[in-house]
Order: sequence, then structure tokens, then C-alpha cells
Amino acid sequence: MKCYNPPLRTSEVDAECCEGVYNCPCPPVGLIDVVGKKWAMCVVTLLGHNGQLRFGPIQRSLPRVSPATLTSTLRALERERLIVRSTTELFRGAPVAYDLTPVGTELYRSLLPLAGWLREDRPRARSRGT
Repeated sequence: MKCYNPPLRTSEVDAECCEGVYNCPCPPVGLIDVVGKKWAMCVVTLLGHNGQLRFGPIQRSLPRVSPATLTSTLRALERERLIVRSTTELFRGAPVAYDLTPVGTELYRSLLPLAGWLREDRPRARSRGT
């Protein structure tokens, strides 16, 4: 069974890859490598909240990310089929825009409860000194 032999693409991970007495579903390791990066989740949530955006507005919304890092992040999300880069007539000048795929939209919706929990718990954690 394939489990944790990097580099591992999402499509190569078996549904259950743990051996022994306990069966556990493995996370799609290749996908975790991509979405676990700081800017990837920012891009997914930005597109999930705002819909289709061009590179410029994405970068202006994430001012601390360099253009090279943002480009790399967008390409990685594209490879994992979480976003799609498309040519559209909706925008003048630069007709390339990014949007979530159906799988990317599922990921975005899955992140909403986590984001709510973080917003709720972070002030309490600060008041506890943690």
C-alpha cells in the first residue's frame, strides 16, 4: 500500500493505508502538502468569499505575499484541481482570472466551521495567556 512515501500526489493515496490492527483513513498527503501552506488557505478563502478574481486583486488582498510566492501558490492549487485559471471576457486588459473548482468550493465550505471556531476561540486564548 502507498502511504507516506513522498512525493505523493493526492490521487495516489489509498482510502485506507494504515497497516496493523487499526484501520485509519489517510489524509490525502499530496493535498495536505499544498493546502497546509499559509498562503494557499488564504487564496482558497479569498476566492470562496469573493468568487472569480484576477491576480492583481488577489495580491492586493494579501499584501505580505510576494508575486513569486503567490504565483507558485496559484500553480500548486491549480495542480491539485482546487482552483481553475481561466480566460474570461469579464475583465478588460488582463483576461486571466482564478476561481474555485467544485472541489475547491467543498474545501472552502469545510474551512468555514474551522474559521468560525478560530474567531471564537482566539480571543479566549489571548485572555488565558496562551
